[in-house]
Amino acid sequence: MSMRKAILAATVVLALTVAAGCTVRVGGSDDDGAEVFGEANSMQWDLTRPLEAEALGLPGDQMVVVTVPDDATVNLTLPTGTWTGRTEEMTVTTRHGYVDSVDLYWTEPDGQAAADRMVADAPLLGIDAARAAEWAGTAKWAETADINRTREKANYNGAAGEVSTSVKPSMAVGEGEGTPVRLWYKFYVRDVVETAG
Repeated sequence: MSMRKAILAATVVLALTVAAGCTVRVGGSDDDGAEVFGEANSMQWDLTRPLEAEALGLPGDQMVVVTVPDDATVNLTLPTGTWTGRTEEMTVTTRHGYVDSVDLYWTEPDGQAAADRMVADAPLLGIDAARAAEWAGTAKWAETADINRTREKANYNGAAGEVSTSVKPSMAVGEGEGTPVRLWYKFYVRDVVETAG
């Protein structure tokens, strides 16, 4: 794992641990993440049905930082279709023996690219495409804003059937044209598990 990825992963774990207050497990040792990616650096999970943690090699009640290979591709089957995308970081939270949520993180080159991606994903994720499109303008403003804030963030919530979704763009403020945008996509599947039970 590169130094940059290690630092980013540690930041994600810290932020999520503070927010969620849950146990964090990183693979089977102190430096290995959980291995869920297979051939061609890809993974495919069907989120329309309960996913047993043990069958995936995950603990039953923890947040897990997943080892993400270079050029990783994720395919998640939702009630509205299959979402496909890349990811640089990934965490999976399990609860009572099942996958509870999947969090994906990656960086788009600028605000317009981030807005385009969110708008393209809006129908599958059940988020408001018009609101997501507004991120391009927000990002353009944030590139040169002179305010007492270091980051500009937004949150777009939606649902694809019983899978709840959340899309969160975030970028540094005042760093000029072409500031990268960090995207955080969350797929929350507790309702899938509870409905099946």
